[in-house]
Amino acid sequence: MLIPLLLLIFIHGCATRRDVTTIDSRLSEIELRESEERRRRDEIARARESNEQALRQMSASLRAQIDELREEVRGVAGRMDEIEHAMRQKAGPAAESGDKPREDRLPRLEDASSQHAQRLARIEEYLKLELPGASSKTESKIRPETAAKVPSEEELYNRAKQAFDQGNSGLARRGFEELIQRYPNSANADNAQFWIGETFFREKSYEKSILEYQKVIEKYPKGNKVPSALLKQGHAFLALGDKVNSRLIFEELVRKFPQTPEAKAASDKLKELR
Repeated sequence: MLIPLLLLIFIHGCATRRDVTTIDSRLSEIELRESEERRRRDEIARARESNEQALRQMSASLRAQIDELREEVRGVAGRMDEIEHAMRQKAGPAAESGDKPREDRLPRLEDASSQHAQRLARIEEYLKLELPGASSKTESKIRPETAAKVPSEEELYNRAKQAFDQGNSGLARRGFEELIQRYPNSANADNAQFWIGETFFREKSYEKSILEYQKVIEKYPKGNKVPSALLKQGHAFLALGDKVNSRLIFEELVRKFPQTPEAKAASDKLKELR
């Protein structure tokens, strides 16, 4: 009688370890895919930053050329004014004294000024520069946004939750992520993390949602969102066709939080999976 009993205990222990290993293995696969995706995103971001830096350098170089050309145009215009003034004062004597070379310089200066002006216009058109008066207006529009006060954690949470309720998962996710980043010790941090998982679940990115729900379980074990995170994690595995891990998570939920509505929902789901 003792031997069969020991055998049953041994088999049950092996099965439990095997189940845990199965979940850990699946989570590791998901984390590996997530890591690879982050790496690709980082590479794209670095390439974009490099391109933007090159464009900024080129823009700075062209702006320097514009400033130089403006100085040249002003210099040419000044010389033309001097020549015209001198010609008006010495119109008679200049003709007699052979100062004709000055008259010949005028068309050349006008032509040079015109060429500089055309080149300046082409560069400004390329850069799509604003008029001097418009730049101050643009700065006045930017400054209030830059100087805007940092929103409170309550404002961030309410804004992100409103976006979620309106179906804007991307905006909601960014809002909840900003809340966690700015206020990691906020009382709403565990809720925000759960809603991040919900945005991915809504988008049917079930593997990503599983990882985000796991953060709720690991980072906020005493928070009130752990039962909900377990329940949704079980549903996410089920949506992926992984009934084994789904069943194990539902069982864990019923065992750890037996008096919760989530445990009741998990128990009902377990009956369907039998």
